[in-house]
Amino acid sequence: MIKQNPFSIYDFLGYFIPGALVIYIIVLLVTITDFTNLNTILSTLSNDKSFQLDSFLFFVIISYAVGHLINFLSSITIERYSNWKYNYPSKYLMNLKPNHKFWIGKKKIIFWKILLLLLIFPVSVFDYLFGEVLSFKTFYTKKADNYIIETVKTKGIILLNQLGTPITKTLREYDFHRIFSHYVYENSKNHQSRLTNYVALYGFLRSLCLISVFMFWLLIYRIYIKAELTITFKEFFDKSKYIIFAMVLISLASYIFFMAFMKFYRRYTLESLMLIVIDKKLVDNTQKRKRMEE
Repeated sequence: MIKQNPFSIYDFLGYFIPGALVIYIIVLLVTITDFTNLNTILSTLSNDKSFQLDSFLFFVIISYAVGHLINFLSSITIERYSNWKYNYPSKYLMNLKPNHKFWIGKKKIIFWKILLLLLIFPVSVFDYLFGEVLSFKTFYTKKADNYIIETVKTKGIILLNQLGTPITKTLREYDFHRIFSHYVYENSKNHQSRLTNYVALYGFLRSLCLISVFMFWLLIYRIYIKAELTITFKEFFDKSKYIIFAMVLISLASYIFFMAFMKFYRRYTLESLMLIVIDKKLVDNTQKRKRMEE
């Protein structure tokens, strides 16, 4: 078992950095009134005491606490959306339920799905435009090779039988990956750090994705304020063009962070499945080896 430091890589990437980033964004929004003036922004960053690390311990504690909140919120928004939209990585990697649809479930579930689509609007819109229309989703929801799929199924059933779990001939309806991931983490010492790093990375990127969504809505609010204070469209555009440009960039960034999150979410799951494949103990010599059709 690898030794866990009191402040692990997951604490650093998953909690501290996202929390610190949110704190700095809030201070910037409160302190700076003119975001079109680069000199004003740089001057504030260099001179305002809020951006100094004099009270480092207090800063770490607050960042860590805020980071926990961001991490939790990202898990019930960004990760929940990915699971509702594409199913769990273990399912699409194994090509289980390939016809999974987003608009399924009870009326209450449909209501929450609609609300979630609105809350993470830049992600859901770009995921449709790029993910569905332009097929970008094939980069982060691609199924595993057929030979790998059959090997995981065969060895997975052996593992479940060895563990004394209820007998089943299929893994389609069950949360089998939770069992697999615990097994490989306990029995693959050389791969524990890699698994931990993948979890840290996808948690970090998931939080950055949510922070980008927050920034998008803050910019929407600023545009609304500008619209309230202007009369003509030309006046509104002149005062809001930089904010609109920043909003588009933030929207694209949120989708890029989402794709990166999905990439490492998938890679973590694939790593666990591959450790099942190469486990020499998961062999049933009493059964005739299955021959795959070419």
